[in-house]
Amino acid sequence: MKKIIALCLAVVMTLGLLAGCGKNTDDNTDPSEKTLVLRAETAFTTLDPANSNNTHDIKLYDQIYEGLYGMNEAEGGYYNELAKDVQVSDDSMTYTITLKDGITFQNGELLTASDCVFTYERAFKNANMTYLTTMIDSVEAPDDQTFVIHMKYAYAPIAHTLFRVKIVEENEVTQQGDKFGTIPNTAGTGAYYVTEYDVSTGAKLSAYDKYWQGAPNIKKVEYRVFADSAAAVIAYENGELDYYEEAALSDWDSLYKKAGDAHSAMVTGNNIIWMGINYASKNAPVLNNDLVRKAMFYAINKEDVNLAVAEGYGKATDTYMVPEYCPTQPTTGFETYSYNPEKAKSLLAEAGYPDGVDVGTILTTSSAHSSKAAQVLQADLEAVGIHAKVATLDVSMAVEKWQAQDYDICVYGDSGNYDFNNIRQQVHSESVGMYVINYTIGDKFNWQRMEELVALGAGTAKLEDRMTYYTELWSMIMDTATILPLINRPVAIVWADDLDVGTPVPTYYKVRNFSWVSAS
Repeated sequence: MKKIIALCLAVVMTLGLLAGCGKNTDDNTDPSEKTLVLRAETAFTTLDPANSNNTHDIKLYDQIYEGLYGMNEAEGGYYNELAKDVQVSDDSMTYTITLKDGITFQNGELLTASDCVFTYERAFKNANMTYLTTMIDSVEAPDDQTFVIHMKYAYAPIAHTLFRVKIVEENEVTQQGDKFGTIPNTAGTGAYYVTEYDVSTGAKLSAYDKYWQGAPNIKKVEYRVFADSAAAVIAYENGELDYYEEAALSDWDSLYKKAGDAHSAMVTGNNIIWMGINYASKNAPVLNNDLVRKAMFYAINKEDVNLAVAEGYGKATDTYMVPEYCPTQPTTGFETYSYNPEKAKSLLAEAGYPDGVDVGTILTTSSAHSSKAAQVLQADLEAVGIHAKVATLDVSMAVEKWQAQDYDICVYGDSGNYDFNNIRQQVHSESVGMYVINYTIGDKFNWQRMEELVALGAGTAKLEDRMTYYTELWSMIMDTATILPLINRPVAIVWADDLDVGTPVPTYYKVRNFSWVSAS
């Protein structure tokens, strides 16, 4: 399913013969002593997989912890990870999961079904996990190898829950108490465990040599924070950074020249950048006006965003998720907002603001793509007389404000899964802690029907029926003019010339699949 985009332009074809990036050690170094250095764009907020749904944090979690299911980004879909077998009852209300034999946590303790019960019951209590677990009524462990999930209602996309809820070892988590997530632990079943953790500089990992799928080739890993892309480029070119994912597309030409074909890829990312409007904002009550919001939507030139954020490598979109990854994402049957500044001005005048209007602040994160998108939005809005400021915060602070509805406009990047049910985190009132747009505030919209459609879409396995429900839902959301998809952002990846990464994937990569090789 993954599309690898070969950017072999004639002007750079000859560069494929150039050597890739340098190494952080010399060729004679014992591979067991070499440290794989990966870029962390920002600091990791926590080591507790239940306390963050930030995609950046999940990249670290995927090296340390595992779920009952894994995700295959290269081919699409999910696979059994810790689960040996999953049996579903005829009414889809009970999942009986048999665990694989002999799997141990990094602390040496054997994985049992009681650890799964502990993990899921812990997730039930955590606001960050609510959207993943709200459909589950209870869990139990009839024996050490059997984990049973009892549903509140039938839920077709349960696979993503089984992937995202990472199993932790009960005793160690209990012993660490409130410190769990703030200090290194060995409570995961993954190929690596954290040996050092600093909220400002990153994390260091060591291989778990008794890992159930075999000891990893790479023994030492370091996530090093390079908040500035220019610093990351220099580090890569100097051989101080071995794997650079999410490279700034403005740096692609120079990175490609250094890496060559064999050590670079640009992949279609499962990421949509979108603008969200808090129609119930107390700071900018004018956003409650439907005509103002639609004027804002028509004022935005998505190609401007593509050029600024993705150097033109991205694609303007009208969808919440990437259809290539998500077969349940509607692609027709809903209102779209093409760039039309004259229509924007007309709607603004109709709303009673012929001379322009102040709509508050665009709140964005410090990540390069989000902040660049915010600047474009501000300029496009200003061009039709809609005035907005831009405020930039780090990811955790921005998300906190969005979830608390303490914002006017946001720029958000959503990397999802393979099911449109992911929209529930924006729509359904039970998704506490995940809202960016809370449609229940003020009862302005028919949020009850939205929630009904979420339930209907998740409650049937028949694709045709699900598409009918989701098309109606997405049409309703687009009609509200509260969420405007902007672009599908590709992901640029480069790596060292003594590193084999297998098939490059943009989000849920596994370092255990990497290996040191002889430099080319």
